[in-house]
Amino acid sequence: METIAQSLEKILDDLQAVGGVELSAIVSRQGLLMVSKDTGGGLNSEAFAALTATLYISAESTTVRLSGQRPRSIIVETEDKHLITYAAGPDALMVVLVGQEGYIGLVLNELKKAASKVRQFI
Repeated sequence: METIAQSLEKILDDLQAVGGVELSAIVSRQGLLMVSKDTGGGLNSEAFAALTATLYISAESTTVRLSGQRPRSIIVETEDKHLITYAAGPDALMVVLVGQEGYIGLVLNELKKAASKVRQFI
């Protein structure tokens, strides 16, 4: 029988198959790492989880005050990468780091599908 962690890892494997995804993770809203996949290596996954959860919570606080709505996703764009944090239910976030060769629209579409799968487990 498959564990929850193994099921979540399979969701990340499918997300990594999109192409251009350098790192993917599922983290709690408190910033605790549940599972991650890092194709580039070198990133501290626990610190990455904490920082991205903090970013999402800050953006959520701002959007709730401005519009009364919670964001579905937060996208941070740099010169050569995109960091996307996507809500996956009340207790989890999905985070991906996409390189230059990735297609943001395709990644967002797959994130939406993956988030609905994560909600089944968390």
